[in-house]
Parts: sequence; structure tokens; C-alpha cells
Amino acid sequence: MGKITQAQRRKEYYKIYEQIHESPVQSISDISQNTGISRNTVAKYLQEMYTNGILVGPYIEMKPAKNYKEYVYLLNFDKPFSVLQGLKGFPHVIDCSITFGDWNIQVVTDRCINFPELKGFQSVVYQGVKRFTYTPKVECTSWDEPFEIMHECIKKLTLKRSDHEHFSYPLHWGPDEWKLYHAFKPNLRQKVTPLLRKIKVRYETYTRWWKTLEDHCTVHTEFYPEGLKTYLRHCFLFACNDRSIVQKLFSLFPTSSVITEMGDHILVYTHVYSPDITRRLICTVCDMESVEIIDEYSHALLLDHDTEVG
Repeated sequence: MGKITQAQRRKEYYKIYEQIHESPVQSISDISQNTGISRNTVAKYLQEMYTNGILVGPYIEMKPAKNYKEYVYLLNFDKPFSVLQGLKGFPHVIDCSITFGDWNIQVVTDRCINFPELKGFQSVVYQGVKRFTYTPKVECTSWDEPFEIMHECIKKLTLKRSDHEHFSYPLHWGPDEWKLYHAFKPNLRQKVTPLLRKIKVRYETYTRWWKTLEDHCTVHTEFYPEGLKTYLRHCFLFACNDRSIVQKLFSLFPTSSVITEMGDHILVYTHVYSPDITRRLICTVCDMESVEIIDEYSHALLLDHDTEVG
């Protein structure tokens, strides 16, 4: 048998991604059986995919509950790099990023924070409750086909109003459950026993927590055929009534889009790697606005990203 080409390898990467997107913690043996790729090759490719940023996750995000909410802030400061460093030690800050565009700092917190009191504050572009996050399954396609399909869809789609107010079950986690959440958040496929030993949580607590995971968390797997660092990460804040259409359109790309609901707004992260594709993306967003799929939008590029900073 001849040496496998890079194109063939990418197809097999995609098959593995499909399996994990569908069933995040299935075993390597099951992935092998479902894809027809040998077990040793699956293990080898998984390692390559993680090392090269082709596969991200499966990671978990909190669902909103009546007694637990997270908040999104899109802000402008006159010295954003200094602000980012300060936010890394800020109480209740879960996630913070520096961007370039209509806002230069974005923050996720688990408490309302009065950011205008901070030194150098300039403006709030948006602030609101973070609701559900989605990572639609990536299509195995070129970049040309998605834009053609999007343009056809934009002409034909019928708008409807989405329901913005829904919550998950009330959250009653104790300290050990939160330890488990933070330990498993980056990747649910970690080996359980060593991780429990490290965080000093009993296996019985883990099994009880695991049974409640679907009630309180969403699970996400991202795929980037060329490796995550190859792409520019575009952030769009859309004001719209029908979130489902935006989700459908951004699920057509060959790289993952991460979509977070925030009332009558949604925040969409999508990844492209060339000026031509960026131009086509911006033109498509303008088309969406012209037919009122979105009412208005703001845009920024993600420059730096630190998770779990609090």
C-alpha cells in the first residue's frame, strides 16, 4: 500500500471528528469500528489532531439556570492589553479575550460587574446574559460550496421569531461538583482515575455528577482541518429574531463556528484563513442584513484568548 496523502489523512481526521462530535466519550475501539480505521491509527491520529489544533474538545459549557447565570460583556478600553492582564486575577471572571474591531475586550463572568468603574473604560458595545452555546457539525467541503449554498438560502429562507427565555434545571452543585466541572471542562476524554486523584474527589461523587451533566452543561467539539492557529477568528454580534437561520448558515463552513445565544442577540465565532474568504464572509453578512435575517451587526477579530482565568 502506498503512502497516505495529506488529503486522505484529512478525510480520516474528519471521520474521527464526526464520531466524537456525535458521541464525545466513545472509546477508540468504537471509533475504529465505526470509521473502518484501525485502532492504532485512530489513537495516532487523535494525538496528531490535538497536537496540531485540528480537534478542540469535547469541552463543556454551563447552561443557564434560574439560580446560575453567566454574563457577556463586549467593551472598549483605551489600554486593552493592560486591562486583559488585570482581568486575569479579577473575581468572578471566567473568560477574557482581547480583540480588534468594534470592541477590544470581551469578558464572561458569573456575576454582574460594573466595568465602567475600571480605569481606562470607554464604552459598552453589549452586555447581557449568556444563554445556550452551540457548535454545529462541520461540513467536509471546500470553501466555495458553503458560500454558494448560503446565497441560495438567503434568498429563500422564511423568518420566524425565536423563544429567548428558557433555562435548564436548577443548579445544586457543591464544591466537589465544581471541581469536577473545572477539571473536565477542557476535555471530557481525559482519563478519569488520575484526574480524580489529582483533584481529590471520590469516584462515587464523579458518577453522580456525570449523571447530571446533560442537565447543566452543553458539550462541544470543534474541528479545524488546517489547525486552529492557521485561521483568523472572526467574532460577530448579531441582533436578530430568528437565531435558527443564523445557526444554519454558519454550520455550512468546513471549520467550526461557535454560536452563543444572548437574548435577542447572538455572538458567532467563525474561522477563515485568507483575505478572499474573509471578504466573501463579510459580503455574506451584509447580504443577511439586507434581507433582514439580521437587524444589525458588530464585528471584531480575536487577538488573544485566555480561558478559566478566575
